[in-house]
Amino acid sequence: MNEEILVSIITPMYNAEKYILQTVKSVIDQTYQNWEMLIVDNCSLDESRTVVENIADPRIKLIKLEYNSGGPARPRNIGLENAKGEYIAFLDADDVWLPEKLEKQLAVLSEFDNIDIVHSLAYTIDIHSNKIGKFNNQKTFNKLKYLMNDFFILTLSNYININTAIMRNNSKIKFREDPHLVALEDWAFWIDNVYSGKKPYLMNLNLIDYRIDINSISDRKTDKSYRKAFYLYALLLNEEKISLGRFLFNSTVNLIKIIFKNVKSKY
Repeated sequence: MNEEILVSIITPMYNAEKYILQTVKSVIDQTYQNWEMLIVDNCSLDESRTVVENIADPRIKLIKLEYNSGGPARPRNIGLENAKGEYIAFLDADDVWLPEKLEKQLAVLSEFDNIDIVHSLAYTIDIHSNKIGKFNNQKTFNKLKYLMNDFFILTLSNYININTAIMRNNSKIKFREDPHLVALEDWAFWIDNVYSGKKPYLMNLNLIDYRIDINSISDRKTDKSYRKAFYLYALLLNEEKISLGRFLFNSTVNLIKIIFKNVKSKY
């Protein structure tokens, strides 16, 4: 592997003083060391900025936004605009990478020119950093991979955990800064990338600790988040990225999920 390849790691941060030091340390401890970390602070109200400013590593750059954007889309786009690396990786301010994460994924990207995005499986940890299980975002993909192509499965379920992903920095695709897509912006980002022809590849390894916080803005298993999916499908239909038939099919599946969730919660 070419150790001269620079990886730009983009981390949106908001009120993360409890976790950001552990997150940064997991990057510093990577076996692959040629990286820059762009931490984009979304007007934190706690001591997050102070924690980052006290980390003595010139590869870590703190970018301070002038106003809170209400979600991670704008901070990630600011990170993309400032990234100098040949590859881009994403890491939220409360998650943790395992030491060989970058090295293993870069080996795949270096070997296979036809792969643009490499993502992995993940362990789950609680707010105290205790391992509590594994993050199962491949369930829908594994059921449908013999019936549908990657893109159509992705429009039904986001099987790419953004915190596990690394991609080639050769795309002009940005995160949608749409307030109606807060908590779904990474899903929309992957849909846009795969639609444009970018090829994802799953490494069947657990390479990160993904923190589960019931109060997290990224919790998609709420009625509100399910309802936002209808809006996303309408955008994709209007942009002619999915057909009317696909729109109706996806919307029906989403409606069934909402009904099932509500019925299940009553028993």
